[in-house]
Amino acid sequence: MSAMNKSLQIEVIKQLLEKHGISPDLKDLEQEIDSTLTLEENIKNISKRYGLKLTKKQIQEFLNKISDEYIEQKNNELIDEYLRMNYGNVDEENIELNSKSKEEFKRMLEDEISIHNEQMSQYFKEVLQYYDPLDFFKDYLFPEIIGDQYDILRKAVLLSLATWRDKKMRTRLHVLIVGPPGTGKTDILLWLKNKIGAFFVNAEYASKVGLAGDARGKEVTPGALAEADGHIICIDELDKMSPKDQSALLQAMEEGRYTIIKGKHRQTFEAEVRVIAACNDIKKIQKPLLDRFDFVIELKLPEDSKKVREKRAKDAEELVDIFFGLKEVPNTTVLNRYLEWIKNYDPKPTDIDRIKAVIRSYIHMTGLNLTEKSYRSLELSILRIAYALAKLHKSDITPETVVKAIELKDPTISAEQIRYLTAIAKGLV
Repeated sequence: MSAMNKSLQIEVIKQLLEKHGISPDLKDLEQEIDSTLTLEENIKNISKRYGLKLTKKQIQEFLNKISDEYIEQKNNELIDEYLRMNYGNVDEENIELNSKSKEEFKRMLEDEISIHNEQMSQYFKEVLQYYDPLDFFKDYLFPEIIGDQYDILRKAVLLSLATWRDKKMRTRLHVLIVGPPGTGKTDILLWLKNKIGAFFVNAEYASKVGLAGDARGKEVTPGALAEADGHIICIDELDKMSPKDQSALLQAMEEGRYTIIKGKHRQTFEAEVRVIAACNDIKKIQKPLLDRFDFVIELKLPEDSKKVREKRAKDAEELVDIFFGLKEVPNTTVLNRYLEWIKNYDPKPTDIDRIKAVIRSYIHMTGLNLTEKSYRSLELSILRIAYALAKLHKSDITPETVVKAIELKDPTISAEQIRYLTAIAKGLV
């Protein structure tokens, strides 16, 4: 176990002493604990000093139990402190909002979308006070698509929508949806076209002219990538796009512009696009292009089991209500207004050293094969996701924001590892 905050070590060792019938109040732990040693080393020294005959196994079992308990307690204390600092004395009952009140709040927003921007801004500030905007606004995205597996996809798409123009480095997020026919990929892309105003291209039928532009005549004519500059572009059947077209797309995704060269023609077009693409066979996509996607989310057809049948039977009720207009779906105008409200916000990092510590510790613990992951597709992607999260929250990029980005990015990360990274982010370890 690595070195730990001294105050945390004192609290943990107090609990160890109490467990073995020794009053910690009678001991000067502030003097006896060496902050340069690990918690395990200090426990061994204290054990010898007070005659506690603890085996290495007993110490390890205690550490495994007490660290999680204490970190959870510390997290709760930090949350309470945050609420007091930002909102005064907040009654817990006032911030424990159930799904019904959340829906009521959404209906209120939808009733007020025609009001003045200044008043709408106040409502959005209330959303940030009581809700996580990632969970709140994801429900506005393609609500007709039913299934738990779409939850992470909604979050990824929302974060992509929250990004806009690049800063010193690329901050735009790109999302790839992988799955067999029947998983709703095209429906999702068309929903984004119809509700968000995204550009839509079917890669199977797109020529080089349609995607990048035309250099056959006397003048170079820009294509869909240039037309979508500053917006979302949805590309269906990405795996059916020709290798040459994939190369043109790659340039726009990374650099925010692309160049057409043919004969004497050479012209560069701005194309700061955010790509949300879909494919059936990920193996047919060039590795460099795949490397540019921050989220690669795999959708699966449901298995035929009793549990799945029960779930689909339950979902059928909601599908029928939506089809016949018996269930209200969220008014997308609210989401568009919120995205406009945060568009020009530029989050700044806080506590760079702890952010570095979080990334460093994560690289040591991840289960991903790092030989298959570039800096662009992992570490820098995590920072881009953290930037989008902070922008969505209209807040700074904190070490805790980076931990949340890791949790969204890496499907191999465990809850225990996230707790440990959170402790690092908060300076507890």
